[in-house]
This record gives sequence, C-alpha cells and structure tokens, in this order.
Amino acid sequence: MDREQQIMSLIRRNPFISQNEIAAAIGISRSAVAGYIASLTKKGNLRGRAYVLPEDNSVLCIGGANLDSKATSKRPIRPASSNPSNVKETCGGVARNIAENLGRLSATVSLLAVVGDDQAGQWVLKETGRTGVDTSLCQVIPKEKTGTYTAFLDVTGEMHVAFADMDIYDKFDGRLIQEKWSHIAASKLAIADANLAESGLSELVARCRDHSLPLFIDPVSSEKAKKLPADLTGVTAIFPNLEEAVELAGLTEAGVTADYAALGRAIRERGVQHVFITAGSTGVFYSGDEGEKLVASIPTDVVEVTGAGDAFVAGVAYGILQDCTYLDACQFGLAAAHLTLQTADSVSASLSEQSLQHTAKERLQ
Repeated sequence: MDREQQIMSLIRRNPFISQNEIAAAIGISRSAVAGYIASLTKKGNLRGRAYVLPEDNSVLCIGGANLDSKATSKRPIRPASSNPSNVKETCGGVARNIAENLGRLSATVSLLAVVGDDQAGQWVLKETGRTGVDTSLCQVIPKEKTGTYTAFLDVTGEMHVAFADMDIYDKFDGRLIQEKWSHIAASKLAIADANLAESGLSELVARCRDHSLPLFIDPVSSEKAKKLPADLTGVTAIFPNLEEAVELAGLTEAGVTADYAALGRAIRERGVQHVFITAGSTGVFYSGDEGEKLVASIPTDVVEVTGAGDAFVAGVAYGILQDCTYLDACQFGLAAAHLTLQTADSVSASLSEQSLQHTAKERLQ
C-alpha cells in the first residue's frame, strides 16, 4: 500500500484525524502528510476538512440557476399587439433544472451556480434545496442580479420568443472553476451548461480531460455554443438541438438542412465521444462510440416544451449512473422528456425513479 492509500485508509476510519496523527501512524513527517493531503485534494480524492470523501454515483451540475417567467398565450399570438396570457414564475436555469430532475430520480446531486445577492437568488436556492439538491457550493455574487429568463409561449405550448438577462454569468469564469475543482473532481459525473463564461468552459473541459472525469455539456443555445473551446476532447457527451448542432459542426446557416449523421460526425471530430442531437417529436439522433442511430421519441400529448431538453439530459445521466450503455440511457432520457412534456412545469412533479423506469421499461425490452 503506497502513502496516499495509507492516508486515505486512515481518513476513511476517522475523517477528523489530524495531520500529526496521520504522520505518527505511518511514520513520516507532518509536512510530508500535508503534501500528500494537498495532492489528494487536487485530484478530487478529498474535499477538505473534515476530509470529505467522494460519494458513489454523485453528480455535480454546473451552470445556470435563474428566475424564470413564462407567459403562455390563450390565443394564437398576434405580433405588435397585446395578447391575453397566463404568466407563471418558477425556478429555472438549465443546470439547475437538470439537478432538480436528478434529485427527483434519487441521485446524489449538487449544484454549482452563481446568483445575485437579491430576493430572487435567495428564493431560487431555497426552492432548489427543497427538491433534494445540495446548493452549498452555489456562490452569491455581491452587487449582481440573479439571472432571469422570460419566455413567451404560443397557445400550443411552443416557444415563440424568449429574453435572457444573464450578465451575472460573466463572473462564472475559469478562476471559479479552479477554486471549486476539488468538489467537481470528487463527483462521479459533471454536467455543465454553456451559461459559464468562455474561460470557465475552457477550464472545465481541460481539467475534466486531464483528470478523466466524465463531463456532459448542454450548449443551451447556438449563441452560447460559440463559447465552447475548439478542442472538445474531454467532453464525454453533448446534447445540442439542430440549430446548436449546426453551430457546433461549424456549418453556415445554409447547412441547417444537413443530415444528422453528418452533423454528429463533425461534432465528434472536435473530440466529443457521444453526441445526442435532439429533434423534437422525431426523437434523438445518437452518434458516438456505439454507432449512429435515430431513436424515436415516445408519442406525447404536449402541454409545453420548456424543460424537456433538461429532463432528457437528466434521464441519460440516470441511465449512465445505472451502468447502461449510452443508447439504452437514451431511452431513459426520452422517458424523462415524455413525462415533462405532459406538464406546464419545467420540471415534472410526476418524475420519479419509479415513473421513469416504468415509462422506459417496454422500450428497453
């Protein structure tokens, strides 16, 4: 047993053990123990005092946590006119939504996000914590405003237009990723959205690559996808829609009609192992180490589309945590999206481990 293994063994038995006690137990100096502790912390094997050990099957979601407002028109939308609608405020943000979905699926999940020192930020963190998500890593940024997302939906539940006020995410940079790396590295899976600043995304991808930590990325939008580094080696899976896939593939606007297989291959050439291109009611096109396949969606009476993509990512993550193949995990993703599309909520209250497994069961047989 090497020194690091000896130290880990002692810490597992007593997380509050002192460095002097470790030094006496294995016959080395306290300063040498401090060096080993620093190395283990940097690797993500420890999180700090009391020494926090990595949790099995833990997921850390990194990115957006917003206050969402959704206005759903009662009639077909008339431009440049007042439209009668129902307005609802909810917690939102892609990373936050994925975290809540995973919490409802009984995963051990934490959220690393930035919010402002305002009532909206306090409310978002409080409500998210109630769903079983650990929000202790979230950063409250003084003198900043919590991100807001305002969506206008037509009478069918499809998005007509949305506005995002998210300047706070400029603070989610590479420095913050460095500061929180020991916590990130202690997870079994990291899931990030592209709300992070460009330097934050680059730092995260590089560190996950160097430490072989599985990383899922949701591009959020074609504009935010531009912030991702050119070399995506280190990204285990990515989840673009068609517009985002075109951007990631480096095609012009005229290339929107390009076939999914060509888009998937172009994105994989940037270093991604598994590409899931969501295609609405058609389903999801998978391109990766397990081949290429269009996986059909589950027929659904759609109430609203908001949050379905976040649920899909969470469902795939759930499948991977259950040691499924990526293609089988895709079925869990489609099942989670199916359950979410049937509600007006960004995260379905009916989503649970039991409901997900029941919905996906027939498709996995």
